[in-house]
Order: sequence, then C-alpha cells, then structure tokens
Amino acid sequence: MKWIHLRLRHRYYRYRLRRKNLPAVIRSYLQAFRYVALETPIAEAEFVIFDTETTGLDVKQGDRILSISAVRLKNGRIDLSDVFHAMIDPERDIPSDTAVIHEIVPRMVDGKPTLGELLPDFIKYVGSAVMVGHHEWLDMTFLNTEMTRLFGFPLLNIVLDTATLDQAIILRKTPMHLRRSIRLNSSLGALAERYRVSIEERHSSFWDALATAQIFQKMIKDLERQGILSLKGLLKLVLTPPRLGPGLEGMSRF
Repeated sequence: MKWIHLRLRHRYYRYRLRRKNLPAVIRSYLQAFRYVALETPIAEAEFVIFDTETTGLDVKQGDRILSISAVRLKNGRIDLSDVFHAMIDPERDIPSDTAVIHEIVPRMVDGKPTLGELLPDFIKYVGSAVMVGHHEWLDMTFLNTEMTRLFGFPLLNIVLDTATLDQAIILRKTPMHLRRSIRLNSSLGALAERYRVSIEERHSSFWDALATAQIFQKMIKDLERQGILSLKGLLKLVLTPPRLGPGLEGMSRF
C-alpha cells in the first residue's frame, strides 16, 4: 500500500540524515513522522491546505515561487486566526505574461525573504499535518526541489489533491454503466461552482488556498455521509480511486 511506502520513506530519511547538521526545526519535522495514525477520524484530523504562485510552470527552466499561503483545517473547522502567507523574492525576473495572471510585480517582492529563508517557517507551520492542494503536483515540485537542495530530502507529509478527490467522489456515486459518458471538469473554478464556494481573487495564493480549504471541508462532509470516516478510508479513496470504466480517455481534470 502507498502509505506503507510513505512510512518506510520517513524511516529512510530519518536514518540517512540522523547525523547531518540540520536546523532544529527541520530535525523536529523529521521526528514528527515516527507514526501516522491512519485510524484517526477525518473529523479530528489536521489538514493544511496550501497554494503557491510562481514565475512560471517549469522549475527546471528556472521558474521560482513568488508567494505561498496555507490555512489550517482541524476538527472540521478552518481557523482564520492561524494562517500562513508570505511573498517571496524569486531571485529572478518576473515574466510579464505571468504577472498579468497573478498580478505580482517586482516591487511587491523586493526585499522579501527567499524561499530558502522562508522554508523553515513554512515547515514549522505545516508540521506533520496532511497537506491538501489543488493540482498539488506543481506546488510540490517547486517546494521539493528547494527542500532537497537545502536539506537533502523532500517534504514527507501525506499530500492530497482536491482535483483527484473530486473525481473519486463523483465516480464513486456513478454506476459503472454510466461512467462511459461522464465528463468531469475538476478545475478550481468548476469545484467552487459545484460546492458553492466563492473565490475572492483568482490566482492569489491566499484566496485560492482558502477556497480550496472550503471545498475540501465540504468534500469531507460528503464523504462522511457516504461512510468514509477515517483518514485511512480517505487515503484509500484517493490512492485507489473507483475504476473509470471504458470510454473515459477524454475526461478532463482541468
């Protein structure tokens, strides 16, 4: 199972890095993963829902994070008194075509901390919570590239994708013989409309993170009504989703 692999990976990094001179916050982070309580009820679990804005989409070509935001969902509630939001100096130019989208211009990040300087604070905020993002693979690619460069290992948290979870929920409700014709749009805008969540500003890391948190909060309630009550059940649904059935090659996640 994938979560067994996650546990083994946590042990591997703790063993490999036990003698490395790491900052105290990073060492504490590593120690936090000794045990993952998969039987924890979803209603009692702690989640950190996050989002980033970047200079572009290709970290290998030198794109960097411009802002990162996160909100905490604990005991089924979003705590707006405990949020993380930071603007980041990307240490490079901001292309005009991306600035038009997220409206972050150079003067807004001049003098701000770099991602390397900010990561320990973000890691301290996240701790061992389950991380949740929308199309999280892109955000995690940027974060893990810097994590590995600085500390020698990627983020170890369980990470859930609301786009993947949305598809799993809908397919679970759809009889197999009807899945042939279903077409899913799991963009953040489509999810916000489906779950009746308003987004104050699109392509703002804070507002997108908050909207994703509200969507995920409603997803949890939907899953509980379906009898999925534990963190283990949630992970099983995401990691082993319902069969798509034939004819779904055109299904859209975007």
